[in-house]
Amino acid sequence: MSQAKEVKLRGRVVRITFHNPDNGYTVAKVEVQGRLGLTTLVGRMPGVSEGQEVECTGLESSHPKFGPQVEVTECRLKQPSDVEGVQRYLASGLIKGVGPVLAGRIVETLGPGALEIILEQPQRLAEVPGIGPKRAPVIARAVAEHGQLRELMVFLQAHGVPVSTALRIWRRYGAGALGVLNNNPHRLAADVRGIGFATADQIAARLGIAADHPSRLQAGLLYILGQAREEGHVFLPYEELMQRTAAELRVERALLGPAFARLHAQQEIVQEALPSGQAAVYLAGMRVLEEVAAKHLARIAGQPGLLPPKRAARAAAWVGDQLQVKPSPAQAQALATLLGAGLGVLTGGPGTGKTTLVRALITIARRMELSVALAAPTGRAAKRLAQSAGLEASTLHRLLEYSPKENRFLRGVERPLMVDLVVVDESSMIDIWLGAYLTAAIGPQTRLILVGDADQLPPVGPGLFFRQIMASGAAPVARLEEIFRQEDQAGLIVANAHRILHGQMPRLPQAGEGDFFFIEQNDPAQAAQTICDLVTKRLPARFGLDPMHEIQVLAPMHKGPLGCQNLNQLLRQALNPRAAGQEGLGPGDRVMQVRNNYDLEVFNGDLGLVQAAGPDGLLVEMDRGPVSYGLPDLDDLTLAYAVTIHKSQGSEYPAVVIALGQEHYIMLNRPLLYTAVTRGQRLVVIVGTRNALRRAVEQDRPVRRYSLLDERIKNIIKK
Repeated sequence: MSQAKEVKLRGRVVRITFHNPDNGYTVAKVEVQGRLGLTTLVGRMPGVSEGQEVECTGLESSHPKFGPQVEVTECRLKQPSDVEGVQRYLASGLIKGVGPVLAGRIVETLGPGALEIILEQPQRLAEVPGIGPKRAPVIARAVAEHGQLRELMVFLQAHGVPVSTALRIWRRYGAGALGVLNNNPHRLAADVRGIGFATADQIAARLGIAADHPSRLQAGLLYILGQAREEGHVFLPYEELMQRTAAELRVERALLGPAFARLHAQQEIVQEALPSGQAAVYLAGMRVLEEVAAKHLARIAGQPGLLPPKRAARAAAWVGDQLQVKPSPAQAQALATLLGAGLGVLTGGPGTGKTTLVRALITIARRMELSVALAAPTGRAAKRLAQSAGLEASTLHRLLEYSPKENRFLRGVERPLMVDLVVVDESSMIDIWLGAYLTAAIGPQTRLILVGDADQLPPVGPGLFFRQIMASGAAPVARLEEIFRQEDQAGLIVANAHRILHGQMPRLPQAGEGDFFFIEQNDPAQAAQTICDLVTKRLPARFGLDPMHEIQVLAPMHKGPLGCQNLNQLLRQALNPRAAGQEGLGPGDRVMQVRNNYDLEVFNGDLGLVQAAGPDGLLVEMDRGPVSYGLPDLDDLTLAYAVTIHKSQGSEYPAVVIALGQEHYIMLNRPLLYTAVTRGQRLVVIVGTRNALRRAVEQDRPVRRYSLLDERIKNIIKK
């Protein structure tokens, strides 16, 4: 491309040759004043349409394939002012129900001032042949809304808000968007995904809203409580909430008192005394979830188990003859414990026999002709559970019959699960929200067995549901600690996972063979390149692994040379070069769903491969089959050649390559490394520094999350 020079242009849009409504990227042919022929403009021009007048600043150059063009850096849109411009604008397809013929009639009847007449005297549209009194207001509303969208885009672009986010604001508020922005811009942080408090606060400041304005102080308190929820807390102590909010808003703490009182009076927040004498402050809905979960867990714990103790012991002895793998004495005792529980917990690390015990439990239940439901938080975990148990399993959302249309679970207190036994695997992933809905849906005669690894990372969502049930003493806990898969059967992965769990450095193979490797690389850039080479060349060549489907790269964080963002770009360039240079996702990209989308039935952590891309979205092959993503849903997808260790919870992969560098220092701890290593089924390779590996092994930081679920359960049981 030739050297670019900056130009300023004014003209009328004659033709739109390409437009992406999700990000505003447009290719337009423009009739520019003082120039012969049409000039090609490319770049983000949200709201532009044929017939519209534009004032643009950009860089003019000659593209080797497309010829002369101007890459737009700033674009101002104006109403078309002449007959031809107005007619093109109305016929551009942006005004629903108006095509070229009808646009011609409107201009012929109302003249070059047609747009102003439509906006100010919409009833006059009825004068146009073919438009009656019913159709006139519909067309007028469409013209008005497009004008409002254009105003909103211009307004938000001036405040540095990306086009995709501006479109989400429009979808959330519609014609009332500018009103919200002008009156209470802090609402954006709570209502619109992709707008953080800092952006909303910046817009508010530019609009002249004072730093101590009551709406800003209230929004700040709610923001900090929302941040705490994202960090995994169910509540914050009052003192911590006030200190963090004052620091975030840069105001005197004394100013927050009245704002706190107003939120409390409006029941947006709730406070409750703690044993320490402090107050716990909840977002109102969060305390309801904690109370609901505690009430139903205490109820389920009081229900009788499948069998009384003596019969449970006999059943545990009987099932040993029915299975290929006979339970050990410790496993048999654990099984008897679970058979006698209304609410039971089974926990243990890899190779300790959780799968054998679940299979034994199901075998006994079916021998008793009892109904059994199996579930897990994610689709991958449910599929793995079904394969190991030999019985159909579903996601928790499917078990609880989530209805996208009604935006709620159809199973609950009014319509509980009427089965004899519910077994939930990967229960350490359950947060307080899903836990509350699950327990509320357990029927009056239903037993609940929660299976998981308490030593893994806590759930991504708030709370410590699984661990606090164990801590409450309400449920008998069957903890498996004996390793049955020895090194000669399962290699070093299982053995090293347990070594890490006990604070010992992993043992590395002496010879070239093995399933657990550490490649020391102190330079982050070199380490990133090593990871890329491993995934794309070395591991496929040596182990016959498919790099797109059987190898997953894991990293502790997103940023930095060894973060997911950089690793994704390197791996994308190597594995899918046709998409590497383009903006957005493209065919062949490996992607991950990062939020639950109940309409599409895809959930946080689901992996897929982009099959096709078009102007209306993407077709993605997910685990459950092909899924069509519309433009509004694309923000929920991200590149997944590399994912964070937190996002890998509940999934297992044939091979994992783990980035572990000094840049991850603040994130490194034993549960993080243990979780990463236990994601690998056949092969684990760690690339990074020995110091980072040692820190991860030695840092056994206890999980600190503010939640009172265990105390609530204890208090209910005492009564």
